[in-house]
Amino acid sequence: MAAGHSDRRQGLRRWLFIAVVGAVPLIGFFAVAALVALVVGIASGASLNPLLVLMAAMPGWLVLYQSPLVISGAPLSVLPMLPTVGVVLLVAAASAFVARRCRLRRPDQAWPVIATMALVHAFVGALFALLLTEPFSAVPVEAFLSCGLTAAIAATAGVANRCGLFYLLWERTDAYVWTGLRIGLLTIATVIAVGSGVLLIAIVLSAPEMVTSMSRMGVAGDAVGATVFSLLYLPNAVLAGWAFATGSGFSLGSQVVQPMQHTPGPLPDLPLLAVLPNDGPAVWWSAVLLLPLLVGMVMGLVARRVPGPLLRRLVVVLVAAGVAALAVLVLAAVAGGELGNGPIGVVSFHPVGLALATSCWLAIPALVMTWLGGAEEADDPALNAFATDEFDEDIDPEPAEDAEPDEDFDYTDLDDLIAEIPAARAESDAEEAEVTAEEFDAEPDEEEPAPRDRR
Repeated sequence: MAAGHSDRRQGLRRWLFIAVVGAVPLIGFFAVAALVALVVGIASGASLNPLLVLMAAMPGWLVLYQSPLVISGAPLSVLPMLPTVGVVLLVAAASAFVARRCRLRRPDQAWPVIATMALVHAFVGALFALLLTEPFSAVPVEAFLSCGLTAAIAATAGVANRCGLFYLLWERTDAYVWTGLRIGLLTIATVIAVGSGVLLIAIVLSAPEMVTSMSRMGVAGDAVGATVFSLLYLPNAVLAGWAFATGSGFSLGSQVVQPMQHTPGPLPDLPLLAVLPNDGPAVWWSAVLLLPLLVGMVMGLVARRVPGPLLRRLVVVLVAAGVAALAVLVLAAVAGGELGNGPIGVVSFHPVGLALATSCWLAIPALVMTWLGGAEEADDPALNAFATDEFDEDIDPEPAEDAEPDEDFDYTDLDDLIAEIPAARAESDAEEAEVTAEEFDAEPDEEEPAPRDRR
């Protein structure tokens, strides 16, 4: 009965896993088809053909995974990152659901989920690249790699906590390196907040130009379509805001935008691109350079609270700055690329320069704050002494002479302990067998409770 019950549960979990893995690409495909139908339906002079919408959803599905496309001979690798964020969250949630329902708990149980998610999305992406017809085309190998890598990263994030991947990383890293990784993640969130703030200020200052750009669209449907197109590129614009704040800037074709330099150039008539200035750099633009400086100072204040010697706290700062710089490097490399053969051509966020500028703006102020400020004392002196490997004998004072001994403490004879060892071993083996039999049962039987005592 136990074997039959286990086989039935295993079969249900297998079908559940197959259903979830197959549903994720379908959800993304139909979401893209719905968005395409919305844009085409409200556009002026366009007829809504369901077959054409489904065919247009295939290159749109590849856009979700940052797979480069070619449209009528013009390359398109500057793809919106907001749909990619959505599909990453979807794959991560599906992977976490599978891990929870299948009772996966160990790191070695996570790799089948990650590999399956990555391979399914990779093969679907390669199949869509082969099925594309004019005016769209894509390289199957690039589609295979981009879709598989994106799905693998998302699935890893989904099962990392459930399957103990974070614990595995924590176990194999030094305590101060682990603290630096955590502060680095907080720094990445602060970097995103700063980039969003810079973009918000630019939108507020250029609101009249954006309204004028939308009014030139003509009918309301075209204006709504341009607005939706601009919203999909908001994460790219947030990264551009951080690049502008660090001073490395970004370029769209011949137009270069930096706090100290601005070279105007031709741009398409889109609401999001209306935030870019038309004239030279203003004097107050240099004030944005204070924002990454403040982020570095905040990171230094957080690092000061890490107990331990000064050298190890400096290691925490360097690790946190390295994590933030690596994240910015990857995002800048993904967000840039080619944007057709028109006036823009190449969009570049200067990944290497942006990563170096980020590391310098964050690390130098944080190192100065940590070096000059010293360490803040921990609330608990015992924890502070433990973190610095210095134990003080006064932390645990000797008990008072008049203190009464614990009356409940009873010494057990060694022979009695030896006599109880076989019984204790038998009880432990019974409990271990009981846990092993029910380890992967998502819902244990109510009518057949497991025995508590086998003796």
